Amino acid sequence: MADVELRNVSYSFGDRVALEDVTFELDSPFFCAVMGPNGAGKSTLLKLMLGLLKPQRGRIRIMGYDVPREASRVRRLIGYVPQVVDIDHRIPMSVEEVVAMAALSRSLPPRIMTSEVRRRVREVLELVELDDPSAQFSELSGGQRQRALIARALVSEPTILLLDEPYSMLDFDMKCEIADLLYKLHRDRGIDIFLVAHELSPCIHMEPTVILLNKRIYAIGRAGEVLTLENLRKAYPGLTEIPAGFILGEDHG
Repeated sequence: MADVELRNVSYSFGDRVALEDVTFELDSPFFCAVMGPNGAGKSTLLKLMLGLLKPQRGRIRIMGYDVPREASRVRRLIGYVPQVVDIDHRIPMSVEEVVAMAALSRSLPPRIMTSEVRRRVREVLELVELDDPSAQFSELSGGQRQRALIARALVSEPTILLLDEPYSMLDFDMKCEIADLLYKLHRDRGIDIFLVAHELSPCIHMEPTVILLNKRIYAIGRAGEVLTLENLRKAYPGLTEIPAGFILGEDHG
């Protein structure tokens, strides 16, 4: 049995198909990137893996647990970094408080910042190279904010990190820094990485397993095997060939 296994998974929002007959397996250790156009079902895939949505057909198993039937157990294994941050920037919160939220949410009321929680928060902030726990989250740069959110996902000591567009809204240098951080966590801490992204250039040199998705899977394997013109034509209907290469119709090239 694979550590992550999806079999014939389908999901629709009314008449709109989000995913159709998605099947793949991953064995730990893995660094996997899912690539596809807008509306390809990438975020839906993550929500299904987290048990936030239930497959309308097919099955999902993660580390031997059936999702969503054993979703609470699965979530103890997974750290999730969403694309949309669920933090009200009008409420002043320090980096330490934002990261601690994930640890405190798993404890019974009253939820108090104990010395053990504070120690764990400082430890993960050091991992992501943020050195000022008292800094206001709303005043961080885009890259620092992403590091804080990764720290929030790490504080519960997951075995897998799921990340939804971790390179979004960052300049290229910062995208590369975040990619390097994720690979370091994978290499040095043994954390499996599963991310969805519009572009793979920040992490392409790490030779991730690539899944090319547009509602269904068109290819899976190493980047050189997957990102061929033939496969990209199938997954990106807006692909346009030009003498210098090709344009995928969004922010790719």
